[in-house]
Amino acid sequence: TVSVLYWELQKMRELGVLLLLAGVVGGTQKIMVTMRDGYNLSTYINCNDLSMEEAAAMPRKVIFDTSTYGHGGSEHLAQGFADALGPDFCAVRQDLRGSGLSVGQDFSLWRTSGNDSYDTFKWISQQPWSNGEVYQTGISADGLATYCSILNQPPWLKKQYVVWASIDSYSFSFPGGAFRKGLQDGWLEGTFPHQYPQLIDTMRHHEAPGIWWDPVNATGRCDYATEEAVLLAGWYDIFLNGQLEAFPCYNNERANAHIVVEPCGHCLIGGCPIYLEEDGNSTIAYLMALDMFAGRPLPQEIELVTFYVMGAGLESGLAPDPTAPGNYWTTLPAWPTPQYQKFYFHANGGLSTDTPNSALMSFVYDPSNPVHTHGGNNLILRCGALDQRKEEDRNDVLKYTSEVLAEDMAITGAIKATLFVSSNCTDTDFTAKLTDVHPSGKSVLINDGIIRMRWRDGVVGGINPKLMTPGQMYEVEVSLWATSYIFPKGHRIRVAISSSNSPRFEPNPNNGLSLVQQGPSFIAHNTVYLGGTHASHFTFPVVQKSQLPPVDLKRVTEEWLAERPASYRVALEQHKIDKRKRPAWMPEPEM
Repeated sequence: TVSVLYWELQKMRELGVLLLLAGVVGGTQKIMVTMRDGYNLSTYINCNDLSMEEAAAMPRKVIFDTSTYGHGGSEHLAQGFADALGPDFCAVRQDLRGSGLSVGQDFSLWRTSGNDSYDTFKWISQQPWSNGEVYQTGISADGLATYCSILNQPPWLKKQYVVWASIDSYSFSFPGGAFRKGLQDGWLEGTFPHQYPQLIDTMRHHEAPGIWWDPVNATGRCDYATEEAVLLAGWYDIFLNGQLEAFPCYNNERANAHIVVEPCGHCLIGGCPIYLEEDGNSTIAYLMALDMFAGRPLPQEIELVTFYVMGAGLESGLAPDPTAPGNYWTTLPAWPTPQYQKFYFHANGGLSTDTPNSALMSFVYDPSNPVHTHGGNNLILRCGALDQRKEEDRNDVLKYTSEVLAEDMAITGAIKATLFVSSNCTDTDFTAKLTDVHPSGKSVLINDGIIRMRWRDGVVGGINPKLMTPGQMYEVEVSLWATSYIFPKGHRIRVAISSSNSPRFEPNPNNGLSLVQQGPSFIAHNTVYLGGTHASHFTFPVVQKSQLPPVDLKRVTEEWLAERPASYRVALEQHKIDKRKRPAWMPEPEM
């Protein structure tokens, strides 16, 4: 079978990685490529298993991947593409600075990736087996480096396939200004155990959205985006927002990109429901990338924006609710245009479009007893659409719940809470969760967000924190990123407001100090204001279901594969398995 073939190839490749330490095996050459500062990066080259002398007889296009996971890890994405696309392509795989066989205890948190990619592409263009065109792939951490590659506008880089990554590293490291402890601590310690103390200290010293982050932020270089790109995101992925931000950046006068948003993303290896690994785990993006690299036109049915419309039943782990709306794919020429509706918070715990009377609701937030993380856009922690009833049943959580829906309500786009708040402390956090409340009482998480008050003005606020004046009211926005979901009639909608979500985010000690300063923790008495000129509310991007027409991607995929070489199907099976692989250091998600 295709799966057996894949695993046999994988075993041979892993053996080859060991043998390649000696030089050349089976047409794959291992060399060290020197960067502008003299640093050497471990690099493997394979041109259809030919020797470099044989490959030089016909210069080829290059599929490139650079990774933190070593030559036996996700760098094989590049090799898989080259194998599928045939003799016109070479695969070049490189260990990122400070990782794998690019020896050194100096991983740069991707800050040197822009320069290193430029230097590597230049070197590739000078090789006799290269025709000067570079196509780049990157999944997860590799994808962060892929986005950095455009920063210096390398003329050799033409196309990119980016999976589950972010065009801006600050926005996923400190969403809303809060340190994403569960992700950063776990990934850095697992991937760089010896460098972890230094790396995490460096990150904590740069909690401000300043120029230190420029080398890992390509949002200001959209005019440098590659001519073509395919981007794959996930509604419950750790990098969702940064991937959505990349799409308009890669669509301009000179660039053209397709985006696919599946339900899970990294959550495939963190507890996403079993059925979604097939029904909701898109293979379309990989096929798009194969055709893009091969220079083939895509099927007419596939538009620029393809995404999974989620619905009730995602938490079941087995299959979606067959009676519920949603749980299907759609493909559109652009994101649907929503009608934004405000649902206001009421003092009786209600959530409606009616304007409430003026009131205020307060709670006590103790940093030593934070709300526990259960679900959401996580990697090491359990992720996805999980029941929040236990987390909501606390005195420090304010719940606002709608009446039973008389009709289905579809949303697609950015979601946010606008809060009018105050505190007795000079700094604190405010969190928001959006859930679907089933008739059984289950409160299933759609997404969540946070705002750290000293960074409430975000990037426009500069590098200096702005502390609160105790007792003064502030208006803030809490971004919950984005989603596509249909709330079924008979269900209710809930928004839960609190001040913690740990260990997803590091609890705020409420003392106004930076992450690297030591000081006492304080108990915060936090207040949310309702009604009048300070009516806290939640904004929904409401769309009509007719704006989300279903498409049968399984049929499209099979018809697509039937017209492509057999190598496409083998490569596709490899890619599906690679996406589900859990790094050796990563524990099973907590239950």
